[in-house]
Amino acid sequence: MKIRFILTGEGTSDLYLVDHIESVLIEEGFIEVSGEAPDLSMLQRPVGRTVREKLSVLLKLYPNIDVIFIHRDADNAGMALREQEIFAAADGLVAADRIIPVIPVTKLETWLLTDREAIKRVAGNAAYRGSLDCIPAPRQLENVQDTKGLLLHALCEASETQGTRLKKFKSRFFEMRARLAFDLDANGPVRHLASYQNFRGRITAFSHQKLNNPEEGT
Repeated sequence: MKIRFILTGEGTSDLYLVDHIESVLIEEGFIEVSGEAPDLSMLQRPVGRTVREKLSVLLKLYPNIDVIFIHRDADNAGMALREQEIFAAADGLVAADRIIPVIPVTKLETWLLTDREAIKRVAGNAAYRGSLDCIPAPRQLENVQDTKGLLLHALCEASETQGTRLKKFKSRFFEMRARLAFDLDANGPVRHLASYQNFRGRITAFSHQKLNNPEEGT
């Protein structure tokens, strides 16, 4: 069965999760998967910043889309509240079973911090022998608030860069963050995080429903 999805959320980093979601959906059993993260800022008419305003526009642009992934960071609100906000925003616009929240706790960087080997590789020093002890164990990661700062620190440590070269290295942070998101391994260490398990559980539930009702396919 073919499946089409769109991903929307809080910034341009969403684009780099598209391939990850495609891989997960193929693993769930879909034969052909296509997805995209539309850049709503490119539209002539400005789009509001709320989830509901974005959904209203996306549903006009993609009226026959199978499923919509909505990325929101949990921040201090928590995962449950963010999910409630997403489904409340979708109420009356699109059926809840066509919505899958993507809610890292606390931010996307939390998921990226799980794979130390990927961090070493993206930092350009895969042979780094340090253990990156600045990164807490997975069971503690979701309690870290400044995961963006922690990820930058981990990348700098792994790179072993110093002096004037370090400033240039830091300026590449968003590029490296994008690479880590693009390379995020669905079966890697991230699977130990509760927020990621919730994300995968929702994908599995959607996939079972869709694959067991082939008349809904296209």
